Amino acid sequence: MSIPVRVSQALAALFHIPPDALEYLLVSKHIGYPSETRLPFPAELIPIGARLVLRGWLNNKFFPTNRDWVLPYWAERQFDPRNPAFIPRGFNLYTINYAHRDWTMIGNLDRAREAIVDPRGAVTPWFDGWSLDVWLQVDGKLFAPSRLAQVEQSLYENLPIVVTEFQANDVRVRTEVFAAEEEDGGEWVVEQLGVENPSSAPRRCTLYVAVRPFNPEGVSLIKRLEIRESEGTILVNDAVGIVLPKPDGVAVSDFANGDVALALPALNGKTRVESKAGLATGVAAYHFDLAPGESKSWVVQMPMTKVERDEDDPTPLPHPHTPILQLRAHTIAAWRARLAQGMRVRLPDERLQNAFEANKAFLLLLHDGDSITPGPFTYHQFWFRDAAYLLNALDKLGYHAESREVIEAFPRRLEKDGYLRATEGEWDSNGAAIWAMVENARLTGDKELVARHYWSLLRMASWINSKRQQKEFGAHQGLLPPGPSAEHLGPSDYYYWDDFWGLAGLRDAAIVAEWVGQAKDAEKLQRNFESFRADVDASLAGAAARLGRAAMPASPYRRLDAGMVGNLAALYPLRLVAPDDPRIVDTLAALKETAWMEDAYFNHVGHSAFGTYLSLHAAQCYLFQRDPQAWKIVQWVLAHASPTFTWAEGIHPITRRGNMGDGHHGWALADFLLVVRNLLLYEENDHLVITPTLPEDWTLENNVIKVEDAPTYFGNVSYTIAFGERTGTLVVNADWRDAPEYVEWDLPFALREAGTDVESAEIIGNQVRLPRGVRRVVVTW
Repeated sequence: MSIPVRVSQALAALFHIPPDALEYLLVSKHIGYPSETRLPFPAELIPIGARLVLRGWLNNKFFPTNRDWVLPYWAERQFDPRNPAFIPRGFNLYTINYAHRDWTMIGNLDRAREAIVDPRGAVTPWFDGWSLDVWLQVDGKLFAPSRLAQVEQSLYENLPIVVTEFQANDVRVRTEVFAAEEEDGGEWVVEQLGVENPSSAPRRCTLYVAVRPFNPEGVSLIKRLEIRESEGTILVNDAVGIVLPKPDGVAVSDFANGDVALALPALNGKTRVESKAGLATGVAAYHFDLAPGESKSWVVQMPMTKVERDEDDPTPLPHPHTPILQLRAHTIAAWRARLAQGMRVRLPDERLQNAFEANKAFLLLLHDGDSITPGPFTYHQFWFRDAAYLLNALDKLGYHAESREVIEAFPRRLEKDGYLRATEGEWDSNGAAIWAMVENARLTGDKELVARHYWSLLRMASWINSKRQQKEFGAHQGLLPPGPSAEHLGPSDYYYWDDFWGLAGLRDAAIVAEWVGQAKDAEKLQRNFESFRADVDASLAGAAARLGRAAMPASPYRRLDAGMVGNLAALYPLRLVAPDDPRIVDTLAALKETAWMEDAYFNHVGHSAFGTYLSLHAAQCYLFQRDPQAWKIVQWVLAHASPTFTWAEGIHPITRRGNMGDGHHGWALADFLLVVRNLLLYEENDHLVITPTLPEDWTLENNVIKVEDAPTYFGNVSYTIAFGERTGTLVVNADWRDAPEYVEWDLPFALREAGTDVESAEIIGNQVRLPRGVRRVVVTW
């Protein structure tokens, strides 16, 4: 009898679980193929899962019986049976945010932590902490944005500066939130509050700065709350939470006495409260009259890290010392300077342009020095899988130093057997890391980093080969072991996803061995690659015979379900197969039959949601096939971005808002940036492709497409396309390291003529090929 079974039986006896009920748990390991790891899921996911489930337990106890509280935006809707976000509850043991998982991160460049802002402007300054909300009372009526049907949110200049606006009767409220760093390294969230009366009548108002024991995941415990009016500070759980102007009145409350909002406009004047339930609330109130056309403003600031203090600590409480206007100006200047670097674009589609600029900034926020994470909140943790896409986006946008800083830390995660561990059982990690390292070298032309880490890289590649099931027989012979893989593919199994990443790792390791002059290593790695590839091809051939078609199932033992989306990795991003490979073509067709809604992929096996980045993986494959279906998917994903151009990992099919994962998902934003880059240019074998699937409306007269300083395998490329009446002019300016054999330019219709500045260009249908040395071509149609 195995240890897990004995432990399960002991726990069942302790909690009086009948044997027939325990059997459901014990047989579940036979759904799929058990992983060799200690647990049926990566141990490193326990903190994330525990936080979600145990908070969900408290959510389930608190929210249904306290709907008279001012709840966070998502809970106001998810517990309202009249709202599309409503989820029926019966035997639920826990409740989490399933219908409005959307937030926007703010933070400082090159720092490890981000704060988040929810869709109604509530700010969570600390990781997984409480939130600050802003309410307005006008002529005796309280307006809390989480309860309002209409609230507008946007970014200032497409920077991580979140603007939230709402109406309170005819009074306008505007908040602007950003992160700033002082010269001493202190990080603060700065929130500017503005109230304006555009009406022709005076208004009597009260502004409430409210401390809330919630965040976008649910309850966030506040056990102690103290408002120090004379010092202009609010202490949350014995740490400075808010620095604010001296209020006109204050109130605090605990769970037993209900939400502080329930008594408003009455203020009890209490400044300190403790709550055993962790549900302390408080407000600082500002009373004022607004004449017609008059406005008023305030500033509150929140430290981004929690520093607890003893009650008798004599040192002064931390306060920001830089003037607000100076902090704001410095923050904007720092962002503008960093975003002026790297790849820049000018697009005829304004929304796509804005989304590209915003997500370029968000990508930089996720770079945390020697780490990079796929989210600021739920997923603020390192995975090689996500990192591969995030680092590739950094490199393809020209932020090589940031990418290299993370890559330099890879060897620290190398275990004795050569496994590169971020989470247990992540069999794609070694291949993902090698691929990311080699992509950095390809895109920079600098092979020093991979040469310096060659022996570590060789150990990573050796682990891939040694981990293969070469002594096994059957459909999984020679494949990597069963495991949870990318988690969104289903129960533990022999996933081809892992094999494709392993293949890419061996292929790229062989290339590095050639670069550093290790011929014998290169030959051995190439043999291992070819042996592994033969085993994968044989397994896929067996699956095709079993299924009667070329489409690739998620594993050798699965039928064609939504999990097969992982196999698109063979084409994007790994380029292990050609775009017209029948297995890719039929996998895309099978996905359309089994896991497609509207113009997007719908994941039935993991997220139960529209897949954001997974839809974009299909778009990338269509793009490599020069198929305009790519644009339909990109436009669908763009249409489902939040007003601040963010995506959750999955999108709810009814609310069309976040349903799964981090509400500001890093892998999704990385794939968005990568698909925009590849829609504009990408490398294919020995040549460069420009605009592989160009929308017809982009070719209208006077439209311009411009790309500047885009890194490619061939060198940095800039180009401009200008359209006239049935004509287009392409001018390429490149700093070639190794010039491509030709440049392919695709347009959405058959071409008639093409004239260049040097020699004739070849026209093939809707494609023109520019020979080496040609910088300018004019085409007509």
